[in-house]
Amino acid sequence: MKTLTLIFALTFTVMFSSTSYAEWTKVGANVHGDTFYVDFERIRKHGGYVYYWRLVDYLKPDKWGDLSAQMYVQGDCKLLRSKTLAWSTYTRPMGRGDHSTFINKPNKNWTYPHPNSVGEKILNRVCASVK
Repeated sequence: MKTLTLIFALTFTVMFSSTSYAEWTKVGANVHGDTFYVDFERIRKHGGYVYYWRLVDYLKPDKWGDLSAQMYVQGDCKLLRSKTLAWSTYTRPMGRGDHSTFINKPNKNWTYPHPNSVGEKILNRVCASVK
């Protein structure tokens, strides 16, 4: 129960930080032309996990008209897996514009990035930055 409370506390603390203060570093793009960024300044390590913000700029608006999304992610560097704890979508690139969606419902299941994918590259870079 303490761990869950800590995760929510970390999430809310970081969620209310302004995106204008984020230092987004481009990490890569996928085959669809979407560009992915990480805020390396806000990476935190706790209880054997890393917590970080990831931003994606969509090449084209999604079916809801959103052009970007920010995700707060829990990463496991030992098993190279992650799960999204919270996310927001935006009507403009780089997490700007109106909020279309805000979801603060952590995934219960871990995801494992495909080899040589942007997800694998992001997790490897985040894990390397905290060593």
